[in-house]
Amino acid sequence: MFPAVSEAVAHRRRTASSERISALAARWRRPFLIALGVTVGLRVVSELVALVSAYGVAFPHVVAHDPHTLIEVWNQWDTGFYLSIAAHGYPAARLTGAHAAGNPLFIAFGPLYPTAIRLVHGVTGTGLLLAGQLVSALSMVVAVAGLVHLAEKDEGHSRSGTTAMLLVAFPTAFFLLADYPDSMALALAVWAFIAVRNRYWVLAGLAAAGLFLTKYYLAIVVVALLVEVWEARSPGDHRARSRREPLLAAVAVVVPTLAAGVGWMVFCARRYGDALAFVHIQSRWGRHFAFPWTLVWRTGGDLIHLRFLDTSTASVMELFDSVTVVLLIGVAVYSYLRIRRSYGVMLGLAACAFTFQTILYSETREVLALFPFFIGGARWVDGHPWRERAVLACFLPASYFLISRFVTNHFAG
Repeated sequence: MFPAVSEAVAHRRRTASSERISALAARWRRPFLIALGVTVGLRVVSELVALVSAYGVAFPHVVAHDPHTLIEVWNQWDTGFYLSIAAHGYPAARLTGAHAAGNPLFIAFGPLYPTAIRLVHGVTGTGLLLAGQLVSALSMVVAVAGLVHLAEKDEGHSRSGTTAMLLVAFPTAFFLLADYPDSMALALAVWAFIAVRNRYWVLAGLAAAGLFLTKYYLAIVVVALLVEVWEARSPGDHRARSRREPLLAAVAVVVPTLAAGVGWMVFCARRYGDALAFVHIQSRWGRHFAFPWTLVWRTGGDLIHLRFLDTSTASVMELFDSVTVVLLIGVAVYSYLRIRRSYGVMLGLAACAFTFQTILYSETREVLALFPFFIGGARWVDGHPWRERAVLACFLPASYFLISRFVTNHFAG
């Protein structure tokens, strides 16, 4: 009898486990199919634009002669920093305040993405450049799948597709597949929110710590996660355990990022003699703390006097970055009032990080990691075809323009 009962229990457990796996697969099939489709599509389109921009109509002959051109065309700008860190680690130059002997610029770039490149390079045996693009592509698939899942929960199926469309159509979306950490940052941000909304507090905290080690300023996401923790509390339950849960959840969310920050400052202190080397080095790009009116005065003057049309490589990017910051502020307010408070907080803090400085630099790229920006945009255009067409009419030519500048070494940021 007992063996028969045991077998029946085991059978029920296997059945329940199989049903859970089937339900999980059904839930995630659409998000991952969308993610895979848009990743492949973005790669194909951006690759064609990049090759035409770099080699003109002769690009098929260039590729046939050297297929490595397909990945080498993206070896521009900050790519060299990430690949060098992946290959050799951070150089042991000494910092003195905000200045340095040697070349300390590497410390401006977080360690997580180069570490992933080194890992993929070691496992697959591919070159570092290809390994970086593999990391970016995998991160993008994971990021977009999570983004579609979140958008489905917040906005429904139709808007989740629109959200993914706005992301890949955004003018700097090609960075998601280049040797840059933007897709990794996007993936970590999205999955930090998925974790916290499912009450996996520790996982959310670890993802937030990963964000800091990818892009330092994204430590701001911790604040947005705490807003989610606060709103997830049970106000009608007065039991001691329920009262303690928000506090324990907040600790679980915050501590990993604090530990990562302290660990990184210890590393900087030992390597460079400056615990805040990764902050001070920003001055080498002309970034200094300033109140927003300083930035408004400077940028406004440049735009009014059409200085963005001059011959400086960085000049035209000031126009793109200015428009991006204005849109970001608008979507932050809209998201806080109409979608989720945590989304508005995340975008608002990012807007502060971008505007409390003397110059705009790379904001059109940095916004890629701020996924609520695209969820808010999807809500605004959904159900209004003319809005969607207008947005795409602006995004797509700008994307072609920026890819062309990037691969021909005329992009700044």
